[in-house]
Amino acid sequence: MRSRTRALLLTALAGVMLLGAAPLAASADVDDADVNDFDYSSWHSRVELGMDAEGRSTAHVTETLVAEFPTTDQNRGIVRGYPERYEGAGLSLDIVSVTDADGEPVPHEVDAGENGVTYVLTGDDDFVHGPTTYVIEYTMRDVLLAAEGSGLDEFYWDLLPLDSTQDIGQFSADIVLSPALADAYTGESACYQGAQGETQTCALEGPSTDGDLFVVRSAGLPAGDGITVALGFDAGTVVQPPGRVADPAADFGAAIAAGGTMVLSAASWIAWALFVRGRRRAGGFIVAQYDVPTDLPPLLAAALLATPSDVIPAQIAHLAVRGALRIEDAPDGGRAVLLLQNRAAASTDLDRRTLSVLFPDDDSPTITLTGVDEALATQLTALVAGGKKEAARRGWTEKARSPIAVALCLAAIIALVCTLGFMVWSIVRDRDLIALSILAASLAGAAVLVTAIIASSRPVVLTAAGAERHAYLMGVREFIRVAESDRIRMLQSTTGAERRPDREADVVVLYERLLPYAMLFGEEKSWARVLEVAYADALAQPTWITGGHGIGFAVAMSSFSHSTEAAATYSAPSASGSSSFGGSMGGGFSGGGGGGGFSGGR
Repeated sequence: MRSRTRALLLTALAGVMLLGAAPLAASADVDDADVNDFDYSSWHSRVELGMDAEGRSTAHVTETLVAEFPTTDQNRGIVRGYPERYEGAGLSLDIVSVTDADGEPVPHEVDAGENGVTYVLTGDDDFVHGPTTYVIEYTMRDVLLAAEGSGLDEFYWDLLPLDSTQDIGQFSADIVLSPALADAYTGESACYQGAQGETQTCALEGPSTDGDLFVVRSAGLPAGDGITVALGFDAGTVVQPPGRVADPAADFGAAIAAGGTMVLSAASWIAWALFVRGRRRAGGFIVAQYDVPTDLPPLLAAALLATPSDVIPAQIAHLAVRGALRIEDAPDGGRAVLLLQNRAAASTDLDRRTLSVLFPDDDSPTITLTGVDEALATQLTALVAGGKKEAARRGWTEKARSPIAVALCLAAIIALVCTLGFMVWSIVRDRDLIALSILAASLAGAAVLVTAIIASSRPVVLTAAGAERHAYLMGVREFIRVAESDRIRMLQSTTGAERRPDREADVVVLYERLLPYAMLFGEEKSWARVLEVAYADALAQPTWITGGHGIGFAVAMSSFSHSTEAAATYSAPSASGSSSFGGSMGGGFSGGGGGGGFSGGR
């Protein structure tokens, strides 16, 4: 486990290491491709197989390698790689020592690299030349496998790395069995030689008279050829590690629990969204409305809508059609000019506050919305916040949590605890699917974190009184959206006439007063065209905006809306500029076992 953790850390640091390694390689004047250009005159392995106190198999291996380096300054040593896992279990690899032919220590480093391989890098900054002997001693655990095909416990092992680029002049290996394993030996054995996947057999001498020694010898092995041996032992001779025992809970428990966690999290999000949406409903049917009460200006109405559009332009248009100000085109075009007309026409506090922002005093009755005034934009944005505060003061909105979303979030947290428990169990059992468990737990944890933030939040929702006014606004939207003939029929009906606040108000006046709310609903363009027709039919022109003669009214309104929205949302550029945010009974083959690893130059 320790070596796997080290592998993850080394992988995370790979980019930094590569950046630092480039200049080092350049200064050494050595071509990376050349360091592997050497051979081994001999390679001898002694493998001592036994069992520990728990009955699990062990291997004590001593490799004696004689490398033939060139006389030029090419190599500083060799690199030998050893696998860290075998058939679902860690091998508990431990590098005991690295010495020379005389038993003297050889400078070396042991690093956990990529793909579950531990590398032994011998040598230091000095170059080595000619025949050089390296004796590498290491231990492993759980090297015998309970083979399903043969029904035996097998030592099925690659004694040589199959991905090396060095020829081997002479190879030999001694495999020594402990007394317990010698007694359990079934007589089944095999030896395979050649490149990966080849089935060519080789001679395996043994067992010896004492029944505890097997010998393999071979001469002239080209680079990439391996030697694989397989020895059969009685089934159940050794205890298999937990990683090789079927354990669905350790393999898939975390993923299943994480799935449940994310389902509960998603359900909590849905419950939260339905809670917010549901509080906007007053029940019953939406009834078309032909007017909006004077105490519900666009700033206040916007606080009751989920996604209002053009709030500030709508508020200014509201003041214009009520006679408080007039909208004109700037001489150079593209910008709106506002002229104060009558402060008394502002009937609500929000209307008066809007006029105070646009016209602080009567000595400045004109303002041009240039779209580059940050102070004005801040004040206009504050007006929107003021509308939300007013809605809360009137008891139309409140902050509240969704009890169902909270309950589902608590259930998701419990499911996350189960996920983490299965993940820990997978780690303890040293499963091959540990990565899946960790990934599942990470995703579940992220989902629960987001869920906890959402479920614990107190969004602004409508009260019963607020829902009634929201329903009224939806009725206004319904009236704006229906066909013109239906609108006229509604206005001419008995109930329609009775509900009109101003019995003398004509259709043009009513349509003008609904324009700001059409802007809130995103119906500005369609309603502006309706007004164009109404003005044409009445042979009248709007008195509260210039540039709106005939079919030019919709264009004038669009220009006004864009310029006003730009002025309300302007913010000065930052001084710092812009920012942007991984067998013993035959039928085997060379390279089919554990072991092997890697060999190369340094």
